Amino acid sequence: MSQKKTFGDESEMPMASISSDDMSWNRTGSWRNIKPFFDPRTSPCIAGCPAGEDIQSYIQLAREGRYEDAVRAIWKTNPFPSICGRVCYHPCMEACTRATHDQAVFIPAIERFLGDFAIDHQVQSPVSTTVNGKRVAVIGGGPAGLSCAYYLALTGFPVTVFEAKEALGGVLRYGIPSYRLPKNILDAEIARVERLGVAFRTSTAVGRDVTMEELTEYSAFFISVGLQKNRLLGMEHEDANGVMPGLEFLESINSGKPVAVGRHAVVVGGGNTAMDVARSALRLGAHVTVLYRRTRQEMPAIEDEIEDARAEGVVFRFLATPHRIELSQGHITRLTCQEMTLGELDETGRRRPIPVDSYFDIPADSLLTATGEVADTAAFEPMARIERGLIVADQFGRTSNPKVFAGGDIVSGASTVVNAIARGRGAAELISSELTGGKFHPRTEKKVVAMEDVNTAYFARTPRTPMTDNEHARQSFEEVHNGYTCDEVRSELDRCFSCGVCDGCDNCYVFCPDVAISRENGVYTIDYDFCKGCLICVRECPRAVLSTVNEAS
Repeated sequence: MSQKKTFGDESEMPMASISSDDMSWNRTGSWRNIKPFFDPRTSPCIAGCPAGEDIQSYIQLAREGRYEDAVRAIWKTNPFPSICGRVCYHPCMEACTRATHDQAVFIPAIERFLGDFAIDHQVQSPVSTTVNGKRVAVIGGGPAGLSCAYYLALTGFPVTVFEAKEALGGVLRYGIPSYRLPKNILDAEIARVERLGVAFRTSTAVGRDVTMEELTEYSAFFISVGLQKNRLLGMEHEDANGVMPGLEFLESINSGKPVAVGRHAVVVGGGNTAMDVARSALRLGAHVTVLYRRTRQEMPAIEDEIEDARAEGVVFRFLATPHRIELSQGHITRLTCQEMTLGELDETGRRRPIPVDSYFDIPADSLLTATGEVADTAAFEPMARIERGLIVADQFGRTSNPKVFAGGDIVSGASTVVNAIARGRGAAELISSELTGGKFHPRTEKKVVAMEDVNTAYFARTPRTPMTDNEHARQSFEEVHNGYTCDEVRSELDRCFSCGVCDGCDNCYVFCPDVAISRENGVYTIDYDFCKGCLICVRECPRAVLSTVNEAS
């Protein structure tokens, strides 16, 4: 076995050749049939975000400790990071390249940290110095309407938001429990919209308290009233004491009204509303059973919400549906359920539930239904085309009426908070261009980094930074997840691969055998007179910033 040689000083070292010249005269580019080029691309997390947040950018800014700049980067496409960091279904994490290496970067926890930083440090959005004379009415103060109002106000439009309920927020206030979204966080996010000069008229329903004829001074309208009516089960005794629609149940709790669920509560449904209802009933002291007519795999609820409900003690009965409500003195006491099996795929792409001749009984002091919601479009039928109970609008918010735009659940049906925010911003951009006579430039999809292109050999396997829970919240409506500390968020920020974006690691510069890559002020340049097309730089780039092209191209 060879041994490592050591030398006492230079005199003991053997002679070695030293070049007194360089090889700049030997241009080798003619050997090449393929060449590399720098090709910055979009990170998969950005492509996966419905709001189009520049996640890679704000993570990089936060890595540098520039938290205020980072949150301003989020505000360019999403005005409510503290909200989305708590309630978004985070498709960005599903797209995260790191998910195939160890665990996806905990993007919503980072977003929440930055949003809360802005609230705690009173970071404000800049008030527009431009004043546009054309006024816009936003009908509905939920996430889509508030998003639209925010971006219109940023461009100088006078905006008035009409909200039927006593307070703003829509589903954020009345549909999402405080243990997921504390009301002080919601109020702080809404206050930032108000500081831009947006006027709010609450307890004012268009069609009830004010007619469209009375709103002629507005140049455009954005309708975003959401889905206000619960879908009924269609069962006998559905109006009995103890039977309550899930949204009505959540609204009562969020409004501070007393709600009694008894010892045994049954929740019907498998979506996010059903999970919120079940976990809220649990906090009111009930033993909670969720009935869902399909299996766990078909549940539309966010996986994290299902797991949190199960961990807190909610019981799930799959392949079951209510069949008969039994009463005593006008109050529900028991629920007879029918078992189901799954058949062929239906129009939703899920297997159709089919009843079987088998039944079982469960005790029920309350039956809380969360099987979907429908819109109330009566007030808007003269304004825009309605089909299947929804306003017809394209992806940018255009309706059949050139003055009327629409977005959120009233257009898409039941969707998510982040989708509503994205629709509100998109409509604001369209309305702004329409009212100013400018050209509308919809956002275009850029080339996205493929997971297999990232060189994960340069990244150690590091588990996700855990977020601690508030154990007391399982018995109360206090917030469940505590959020990251400064040290914890720094650990998680460092896990980001920064896919598709050069971070100056110098791999291409160091590994190039022909010294064909130069670096000046952090910018890399390929000298094709010397590049032989060996593509070592491409293979050794950790973040897939380099691509190749045939020499003839």
